[in-house]
Amino acid sequence: MASTFRLDMDNGDRVAAIRGFLQQLLTKQAVAAVLVAQHLPGKSMVMPTLVTAAERLDGADPLAPCFPINAARIASRLARKPMGARWAAVLRPCEIRAFLELVKLKQGRTEEVVLISFDCLGAFQNKDFLRFAGADPVVATAEFLKRALAGERFDPDLAPACRACEFPVPPHSDIHIGLLGADENGPLTVEGRSPAGRELIAAAGLAGFDAPAHWKSAVNALAAQRAAYRDEMFGRTEAA
Repeated sequence: MASTFRLDMDNGDRVAAIRGFLQQLLTKQAVAAVLVAQHLPGKSMVMPTLVTAAERLDGADPLAPCFPINAARIASRLARKPMGARWAAVLRPCEIRAFLELVKLKQGRTEEVVLISFDCLGAFQNKDFLRFAGADPVVATAEFLKRALAGERFDPDLAPACRACEFPVPPHSDIHIGLLGADENGPLTVEGRSPAGRELIAAAGLAGFDAPAHWKSAVNALAAQRAAYRDEMFGRTEAA
């Protein structure tokens, strides 16, 4: 079975493509629930939400550039005791690392959860995100992705911790969705990294294909840029 698959987009809408993939997982009953960042009525910030019905995923936006809470703690609480069904958690790379550390501390289990990650482009500090999002946070996500994928800088800039994070792709997840290096209208690259991940991808009906070489090179370039910022930040701290 192939390990890389294509996730098609309409008009370059990455959020809608990922949302459609998650909806397929629920519709096909490949998972009983999905934990994902979701827009809530009257709120600019997305919040981690456990969703059990495909039609309830209309507000899902895991790519929103904000980080009100670390969803690893919520995922670990959900995974602490058997749920009796398989479920998925869409998390940033740093959240996956935190979740796995909690598992090591016996504060969660991995047996039923399928971890879904994506190329992380970073996030604003909360106050800066509210200013960036304005009155339409959904449109703000699209604008953020367009500019971030083009390599543009922001003012105010992303959170220092994100700018210094050299791991835009986590080493451990069951499914990984590549955002970097894709053509404007896709497709996105989806990696099946475990048997459970590949089983869910098959249930969603994604076709196998060869991942473009420029995806990996784009990931490496972003990691190198962030490592350089990290080293510069450490240098300023040592000189202070």
